[in-house]
Amino acid sequence: MEKQYWPAVKERKPNHAYLVWAGFYMGLLSLVNILLAFLISPLPTFLLAITAGAIAILIVWAWRQGLRNSILHVHSVLNMLGGAALGVLAAHWLADQARVIEFLAGFAVMDFISFTRFGKWTLNRKLMQSGPLLRRLSVSLPLPGFSEPYPIIGIGDIFCFALIVGATLQIWGPSFLWMAVGAVGLGQALNVACLALFRHKPWYRGLPTTSFPVLIFILTVLVQNV
Repeated sequence: MEKQYWPAVKERKPNHAYLVWAGFYMGLLSLVNILLAFLISPLPTFLLAITAGAIAILIVWAWRQGLRNSILHVHSVLNMLGGAALGVLAAHWLADQARVIEFLAGFAVMDFISFTRFGKWTLNRKLMQSGPLLRRLSVSLPLPGFSEPYPIIGIGDIFCFALIVGATLQIWGPSFLWMAVGAVGLGQALNVACLALFRHKPWYRGLPTTSFPVLIFILTVLVQNV
């Protein structure tokens, strides 16, 4: 996360509580994400598709509204629900270890590239540089030192984490849920550590939030297959 990518969110003054709350929110939202994916994973594919479609209609309605704090809260709820539904739906469709690993690896690599100097052409980078668009595609919460709700986690991250949880349940079963929880939890802890260490560096552009969780998940799956 980096304030230069959200010009519409004005920082009032530096505040060390920012890092504490950002880390807390990242952990809390990840837990909510995991719980949502776990709860909806048993649903039939067609019902997941209907749910995702209904949420998409509500998202379209929200996009037609003016950008204000109340609508940002609506976007946050819909992005969390919609990202989780799409992630689990993707897990139902992929339903194969090799395909899941290939998809997640490609997703994480593109996420990482978008935060480098070579990623200026990526959609994710363009969204990061557009404050209003990014805020509509994220879960935004209040942070100390910022005058408006701050984007904490994007709908793409929510989708990715839900896919990890959904794929684990679909392919390996509930007894292997620890792989998904561990990958997302440890990955987010590393993300918070990177945020604390590098956020003031001149070269810092933000965090590719999916990279660590996906890498840890893929390594865990490969070790399990040995």
